[in-house]
Amino acid sequence: MIRTTSTTYTKEDTLQFTFDDDQSSSWISNFDSRKFNRFFIVIDEKVQRIYGQKLNTLLRKHEKEIFTISVPAKEESKSLSFYPKLVSFFEKEKCNLSDLVIAIGGGIILDLVSFTCSTYMRGLPFYVVPTTLIGQIDASNAGKTCLNTEESKNLLGTFYYPLHVYNNINFLETNTPYFLRQGYSEMFKYGLLGSAELISDMQDYFINPSKGNLMHLILKTNDVRIAIRKKNPLASNLGHTFGHAIEKLSNFEILHGDAISAGTVLALNFAKSEGLISQPQVDQIMSWMKSLGLNIYLDKKLNVEKLVDVMMRDKKSSSTTLNLVLIKGVNDPYQTENSFFYPSSPKKIIAFMNEFMRSYPFTLEECAKLIKKDKIIY
Repeated sequence: MIRTTSTTYTKEDTLQFTFDDDQSSSWISNFDSRKFNRFFIVIDEKVQRIYGQKLNTLLRKHEKEIFTISVPAKEESKSLSFYPKLVSFFEKEKCNLSDLVIAIGGGIILDLVSFTCSTYMRGLPFYVVPTTLIGQIDASNAGKTCLNTEESKNLLGTFYYPLHVYNNINFLETNTPYFLRQGYSEMFKYGLLGSAELISDMQDYFINPSKGNLMHLILKTNDVRIAIRKKNPLASNLGHTFGHAIEKLSNFEILHGDAISAGTVLALNFAKSEGLISQPQVDQIMSWMKSLGLNIYLDKKLNVEKLVDVMMRDKKSSSTTLNLVLIKGVNDPYQTENSFFYPSSPKKIIAFMNEFMRSYPFTLEECAKLIKKDKIIY
């Protein structure tokens, strides 16, 4: 006899945010910690050197036992080889579900900690304190956790949410323009996908920068990010299928934001070749990118076949199809009734790339080296 049955398990994921411009970061010493026994701090080693003493003083006001590990903010830390080191740190000190993990740093630290928390004891409670712009607007707010593999970027991952995200704009004062650009690249991408007003506000901010204007941009980007996340967890990946492959082939010498901007250039021009977006629209977007100092350069010697091979390992791809996030215009993402992704074949992408690279004017020898600076001038 064959019998069938089914059930539905539901879990309400509620994520709380605090946005703060208080120089003292007093929230860190005042949040309600009564249900947690101990704190486990995982912090970017550079952030530890700059803010470690201040943060430790604030956290000690909770009168909890504190364990701390500092981690280098390198892509190698987001790997299967480093993952056991963080697991061992938790295990050695008997970290458990009654404790609170606090991740402090940029996207790499947040990705590593969130993935580890999602797998250790099937889910440790954790807070995040992003200290980079890309961390505050992208890595902290959609529940995507990830590790890199030897062949791919962010291939291992889960969906797991922090209990709280504390964004303090004052942490960004120690971000160099080079690292801020990585965040602006993601911010601009969200504007393309969901808010022409966000792009306009970015342009205004670059003319009249202030803490208040930057806080406004962070809040607005967070709102756009969440709205897209509710549609589909991967619908925000404009430029990412190309961009992650560019990152990987550069051995991560090209940072995420710069790679995503370059990937956005490729996604826009592929969409144009498919008749989804017009040349004047692409020209306008490229003009905005240049005025904001975002990266539109590609490596002159980019190996197209290797690029597409890496792209085929993208989370959205199948064994035969590349599924891309594309736009038909600003705030007009490509989508159908059943999908947020535009399907294409590896063969078509290779043909497009070979043709595009022959005529594209913004290519550089040793691209990774030449864009590694605070300001890109066109």
